[in-house]
Amino acid sequence: MFQAAAAAFSDRGFDGVGVDEIAAIAGVNKAMIYYHFTDKLELYREVVRDMLRDASVRVTAIAESDRPAPLRLETFIAAFVEMADARPWFPTLMLREMAEGGPRLDPDTLVLMRSVFVAFARIVQEGQATGAFRSVNLVLAYMSTIGPLLLNAARERAARQPGRSDLPMFVEVPHAVLAAHMQQVALDMLRIKP
Repeated sequence: MFQAAAAAFSDRGFDGVGVDEIAAIAGVNKAMIYYHFTDKLELYREVVRDMLRDASVRVTAIAESDRPAPLRLETFIAAFVEMADARPWFPTLMLREMAEGGPRLDPDTLVLMRSVFVAFARIVQEGQATGAFRSVNLVLAYMSTIGPLLLNAARERAARQPGRSDLPMFVEVPHAVLAAHMQQVALDMLRIKP
């Protein structure tokens, strides 16, 4: 049921899918959904929080490790790629939600989102304190790191549409290559320039 809801919300957005459709996809009756969730909004928020809880725990542990900041940043990025692989519905769902202005992001969800940003900021600030990273706007650095990962997921979804396999922008990029590329981009962005 949860996976069916996550995929449906990702494909069509919150307003584009109803509880009846989610129940049909999941092979359960609607009453089963309402047994676990008071309404569609609660189900949607739980789908979003599921990923954010995992992300918060993982990236907070990375930020709190005693490894050098550049290695923690590389691990942070690799973890995001792994988490998106585990929940392929999440990047496009979040892009859609953010493009709509985040109307369904309640305080509990925003706390989880904040914790992910705080972990990133801690890594960067500690890198700055040790002289590994230059001074940057933390919000812009975060968006420059996470944004391309989310956009790549949307690009991959577009690439799966029929008749697009010959277009250069839709060529498959292995996720190990994506992670390595974004690690290098982030380190280049933060590196102190001579």
